[in-house]
Amino acid sequence: MNVGSIIKYYRTKQGMTQTELAEGICSTSHLSKIETNMYAANEETVGMLLEKLGLKLEEVSGRLNEMKELLQEFIEAIFTQDRELAATLYVQVIENQDYMLSSELVNLYHLYIYRYQLWNQEAEKANESLKILQKIKNTFNSIELNIFSFVQAVHCSTKEDHEMTIKHMNNFLENPIPIGNYWVAECHYQLAYAHISINQNEAGLITGKKAYDLYVAECNFTRQIHAQMILGICYTRLGLYNEAIVVYRPLLRNVRMHYKNSLYVSVLINYSRCMYLSKEYSKVQRHVDEALQLVEPYTDSHGTALLIWLENALKTKKVNKTWHSRVLLLREISAIINDKYYHHYSIYLEKLEFSQVDGIKYAVKWLYPYLIKVNAYSDAREVVEEIIDYFNQVGDYVKAKEYYDQWRTLIEKERNYHV
Repeated sequence: MNVGSIIKYYRTKQGMTQTELAEGICSTSHLSKIETNMYAANEETVGMLLEKLGLKLEEVSGRLNEMKELLQEFIEAIFTQDRELAATLYVQVIENQDYMLSSELVNLYHLYIYRYQLWNQEAEKANESLKILQKIKNTFNSIELNIFSFVQAVHCSTKEDHEMTIKHMNNFLENPIPIGNYWVAECHYQLAYAHISINQNEAGLITGKKAYDLYVAECNFTRQIHAQMILGICYTRLGLYNEAIVVYRPLLRNVRMHYKNSLYVSVLINYSRCMYLSKEYSKVQRHVDEALQLVEPYTDSHGTALLIWLENALKTKKVNKTWHSRVLLLREISAIINDKYYHHYSIYLEKLEFSQVDGIKYAVKWLYPYLIKVNAYSDAREVVEEIIDYFNQVGDYVKAKEYYDQWRTLIEKERNYHV
């Protein structure tokens, strides 16, 4: 315990000068060194200084431990996604700000406030906190430096700078320090999210599994759900559909019961996509219809659900007036959210329904190059498989081989770690 800074806190709070407090106990310069923690005072001197301030060492130690416990409970509420508790504890932390800023907890205070602001999507406040942390970074001990790597990674994630997220989180993991499984679990989760965001799905699967196992051990139910969502996406993208379905079935049940207003639609859409890719076309309809009823209109999720519905109807030869009107709706969503992804797919499906030749030509010229450009490797892999099948059908084996080589490259990209 750095008792010097605490002595300074209570002295200034009582409006006492260093000369007044030191009188009869020690020199003013000696007190100054104690307060700046440049000198470790003996127990007798500390006891007399505290007594003059009307305090006892046990009381000071108790208050410090109380603040440590408050900060620990605060960060754990963030890790467990308990927004109500975290908001309540945030108020308590702010109420004790003066004390924490004058104690050895000053760095943890700034680090945890920064983490809360990032989690609460308070970008401007987080940027201000980062400026403070950069100024005081040279006072961090080894644990605080590692926590700083962690929160910087989270900040990079909020800015969708996934490469830097991976770099900072790997730096965090290189320094095994005793700060608890909550931190390590969240680190692996953030790594998994960053990997799948840049289509490194095998790496996402490995880190996602580590996160899930740690969340189970810590009884962190909400984050278990989040980790399972990542595992389902990774299995699906890697073509491991049976494994994905094993994840999605209990996940769908749990989010329907506990997170129907937040996560249910996303899981429903991802499950529908998995069923479609595994060629369980008859089972897709019910789930994607439910998703379309619940999804917020003219959003990215709306576009994804609609695309699954259109592809499934085309595969099952259920193209009708509704299908054609929904192709136009997909194009409209693309314009509203300003994303060419759904625009290219709407034209591709329209042409494919009219003529396989026209559909493949559009895929070769527009859709496939676009998917490569935006690093949508799993989607590109699915489209290039259609292209390969077509060229094999028409006997153009040179072109089939050319696109097969590209298919193999896409497989490698999904297994590229970049760590």
